[in-house]
Amino acid sequence: MLSGIVYLLRTGLPWRDVPAHFGVWGTIYTRFRRWCATGLFARMLSVLSRRGRGALRHLDCSHIKLHQHGTNPAGGQLAQAMGRTKGGLNTKLAAIVDRHGRALAVALAPGPRHDLLAVEPVLARARRGLVVADKGFDADNFRRRLRAQRTRCCIPPKRARRQPARFHRGHYRHRHHVENFFGRIKAMRRISTRYEKLATTFLAFVQLAAVIDWLIHRV
Repeated sequence: MLSGIVYLLRTGLPWRDVPAHFGVWGTIYTRFRRWCATGLFARMLSVLSRRGRGALRHLDCSHIKLHQHGTNPAGGQLAQAMGRTKGGLNTKLAAIVDRHGRALAVALAPGPRHDLLAVEPVLARARRGLVVADKGFDADNFRRRLRAQRTRCCIPPKRARRQPARFHRGHYRHRHHVENFFGRIKAMRRISTRYEKLATTFLAFVQLAAVIDWLIHRV
């Protein structure tokens, strides 16, 4: 069952096109939905993320284009973390990673939602650490939000600031780790393009991709 799900994750095939040697596609799909409902993939990522190394926590968001087959969910697009931007329908993926670029938490948001709001569900994994993010996160309320949970930050200031905050250039040079994480999981075709109508099933695939990345990414 799991091998069939991983095969779908890597190839992006429709469920009905699962090769017969993995089993009946309907059985695999039913098992996948059952695991999604129980939060299995979220728990797997949570267990692995306890092994996160270092104090640095790299934070960012990435846009994921929607395939036309996934754009008409029941209940509306907004309820399933879909939204229209200049580039068309998108889902925004927020992630926070450790110093080696391994995911500690991931979350979904509609494409037009600002990064400062999209990352809210993953900020708890940065508690008592040091968040490294780009200047898009340079906002007073965001800095206060981090201080409230005893989290330091390394965020370069925007040019328009009259009193720019200081940041550690050495720490900021490692921000590419979160970008590298997005690049690795988007090598899996079901992540680079969203085919799933439901946010729960797409998030489960993202969590599974993050788990696989923990297992195969060399540090």
